[in-house]
Amino acid sequence: MARSGFVAFLLLASVVAALSVKVKRTDPAQETLDYLVNCGSKLAEDCGEDIFFNIFTKQRKITPACCKKLVSMGKQCHESMVGFIILSPSFSKNASITVPRSKKVWNKCVLLAKKAPTLP
Repeated sequence: MARSGFVAFLLLASVVAALSVKVKRTDPAQETLDYLVNCGSKLAEDCGEDIFFNIFTKQRKITPACCKKLVSMGKQCHESMVGFIILSPSFSKNASITVPRSKKVWNKCVLLAKKAPTLP
């Protein structure tokens, strides 16, 4: 179920990105989605999945290279993406667990990113 939520988020982000190229909007909700799409574009899909599953299911480890990508994406992007995902009914019931876990992931990644090789 967690994977389907992540895949749905990526699909939504792709559709929004495609539509935003054709239509210029000043809708705050559209601007938020555009921001989230831009944030997500800074992560490789495998890193995005590892980070997602580590935060929401604790079923994957995050490599130092993925941590470096997360940190380069920025804390505001990370927090915004987590916040958007927990708006979903599938994930909102566990927000009290996942929000602190996402902060731990961020802090751990800040440390691991320093040890990661330079990004291409």
